[in-house]
Amino acid sequence: MINIHPMEYIETVQSAQSIEELLDAAARFAKLQGFDYFAYGHRSHTPFSAHPIMHNNYPASWQTMYKKQEYFYQDPLVQHAIKSSVPLIWTAQNTYAVVPHFLEDLMAFDMKSGWCQSTRSTSGISLLTLARSDTNAPHSEINSPSLMWFTQVFNNALEKLISSSPLVDNDVQLTSREIDVMRWIADGKTSHEIAVILGISERTVNFHLNNVMAKLNANNRISATVKAISLGLI
Repeated sequence: MINIHPMEYIETVQSAQSIEELLDAAARFAKLQGFDYFAYGHRSHTPFSAHPIMHNNYPASWQTMYKKQEYFYQDPLVQHAIKSSVPLIWTAQNTYAVVPHFLEDLMAFDMKSGWCQSTRSTSGISLLTLARSDTNAPHSEINSPSLMWFTQVFNNALEKLISSSPLVDNDVQLTSREIDVMRWIADGKTSHEIAVILGISERTVNFHLNNVMAKLNANNRISATVKAISLGLI
């Protein structure tokens, strides 16, 4: 593992102009700290959906399985985040022993140990999770102070991007159909899936999405969804 002092990431994180820049910084920081994977989830206080908004660099096949098996409801890391903001150094064999089928799938994707910490704010609960395939490295090698610092700074920077844009009209309103589309996007559905659910064409779904992006001055669906939640529009 390479220990990188968190101060080296202050400028990158605090000067980020987009969510994508922040995610890239987090993934690079995690890699330099000795972790293969990075995941960030945020669940808004707005009770429209049980699912958080997720950003990660996990294998696409694992993301699909996690969603299909509804592992969010069974994930011990998520349960820990809900109850406590104390950092957790975890190993798959110990932490996931209570959910054997989850453990089996996790091990198949070579995610055997890691670190996580939640952050609470006025907008909701966020969780930073790091994972790696090495189970032999001692816990003492995990630079918890650096990771705790980065979690706080990263979350603050993300919420600042979401809430402080002067170009977003706080009085903006979405149509009922735009709200339907954005709620399903926040629930992780693709444009095609939403089209099937709502009985409209995929082109129409994207039309509504583009309208929302324009109203919220968002560059993509991720940014639009986070802003919509932050403003209490969905």
